[in-house]
Amino acid sequence: MVNIFESSKKTSNIIKNEDVLNYEYVPKLLPYREGLVQEIANSIKPMLEERKGTNLFIHGAPGIGKTASIKWVLRELGEHTDDIISLYINCWSNHTKYFIFLDMANQLKLSFIQGKSAEHILQQVEYKLKDKNAVFVFDEVDKAEDSNFLYQVIERFPRCTILLASNASDYTLKIDPRIKSRLMIRSLEFKPYSLNEIFGILKERSKIALTSEAIDISLLKQIANITSDKGDIRVGLFILREAAKNAENENRKKIEEKDIKQVLNQLENVKVGEEEKLNNDESIILECVKEKNGEVTGTIYDSYTKKGGNLSYRSFKRYMQRLAMLGILRIEATGAGFKGQSRRIFLR
Repeated sequence: MVNIFESSKKTSNIIKNEDVLNYEYVPKLLPYREGLVQEIANSIKPMLEERKGTNLFIHGAPGIGKTASIKWVLRELGEHTDDIISLYINCWSNHTKYFIFLDMANQLKLSFIQGKSAEHILQQVEYKLKDKNAVFVFDEVDKAEDSNFLYQVIERFPRCTILLASNASDYTLKIDPRIKSRLMIRSLEFKPYSLNEIFGILKERSKIALTSEAIDISLLKQIANITSDKGDIRVGLFILREAAKNAENENRKKIEEKDIKQVLNQLENVKVGEEEKLNNDESIILECVKEKNGEVTGTIYDSYTKKGGNLSYRSFKRYMQRLAMLGILRIEATGAGFKGQSRRIFLR
């Protein structure tokens, strides 16, 4: 019997660099966001002269370049100086102050923090950053359980610049007035890409990611139109990547319209970008649920630990609740008398 992987070996390869089609990829040049990038950089620049920077609230719809712009600026800052430490925290993956502070500590390579309280971890971060300038980025900050962690950051790190990024333009209206008054934050709005800008981005990405003959301009324009309707550049990148994979799987050298249609048929059941934002433990949990859809929590936890997961059962259940809040999982009570208070877990 022929090995299944041997029989599926490709004779064509049109994808040169798949990472370029990942929404988290930060290109060397960031087209159509130059002015916004400059404003983010300007908020940090005073720190180069030992002055306090300007706190920014960066907001706009999903998939329009907020995160890419921030990461681009942080990369440039790191190449320019070692005197300013930047910490990027995604509040979707780290939604409580404990996980937020733990992510900071891990980025600073602090040890002996496992099992410690959020306050203890923050103290260690404070000690590590003593007399240093720092930029704190809290991306998707509206996904954090509450905004109280911001007050602690403001209090403990007077020599810092804080960048908050959110899809919710009204986020700052909802936070505690004490926090807002201490933040003294400026607003920076990202507008959606135009159709021409979307086409330009997809064209440049395809040049780097695919072979030169992989896709015709007409099909690229078709993808751009679909992306414009969705208002999210991640959709276009997803379609381009998956269409290219379809063509490769059929050993073709070009993407055809049927590849795009096939991806579109699947797109309704895919939350583009959501699974890619999950942290490692959440990704393992999701994999376990996919394998054991409808099983009780205990069974899925056993599967999780066998795959190398290290969360306690209590923390594991908290993660499950978060995935349910994000609309990725559905949790149903098993009913009285069936394994106590157990729950069945389903993919949505």
